[in-house]
Amino acid sequence: MIPTYSRGPLIEELHRKYLGYAWYNELVGYLSIRYRPIETRILNSLRYVELHPRNKDAFSYEFGSIIRDVGSIFGSTLEKLVRNTAKETRDRYDIRDYLQFLVDEVKDVDLMGAELNSPFRNRVVLPFENIKDATLRTSERLAWWDAYNNLKHSDFENYESGCLKHVIYGIASLAVLFGLMTPWSVEYIDMPGKLFYQIGLFFPGDKAKECGFPR
Repeated sequence: MIPTYSRGPLIEELHRKYLGYAWYNELVGYLSIRYRPIETRILNSLRYVELHPRNKDAFSYEFGSIIRDVGSIFGSTLEKLVRNTAKETRDRYDIRDYLQFLVDEVKDVDLMGAELNSPFRNRVVLPFENIKDATLRTSERLAWWDAYNNLKHSDFENYESGCLKHVIYGIASLAVLFGLMTPWSVEYIDMPGKLFYQIGLFFPGDKAKECGFPR
């Protein structure tokens, strides 16, 4: 049974905070343009690999390429968000700063996720489920990001990192970020034929995890 789902004002938290800033509106445009082609590539790849939990470790060159692109978009978006809102400017920011930004800026970000358009039970994706656990390494909190870095370093040595589960968690991270940044993203993602049926706040968290797509 899919958990109770609520779409509330939380889904647009970043939009409500930063709408009106020129840099923010430019960033929304960037993410809007980049998201759709990535989603289309994933949908096309699913013609050959079923979106089933048992295929979570299936890997391919295309999956690896998608993960590299998703990581680049995710990193570029959060880099600009952090750089334009940080109290102290630094030369470099990294994934730890990006995750801390989401924790600080978005209430219940760990319960925000996306539900796959899938006939199978395990279709809930909570990409930031472990984001608040500071005792975990970054790779344990955001495994797909670790896969992105591995592939970026050496596609040849780390080809198995280009697998379905990392694709799904990576694109779900972008979908949630999209939802946080613009009120139009919910309607966009809900259109027929899209990868996700809905995005938003899933509760109770334990119930959502029972229906989760495996990591």
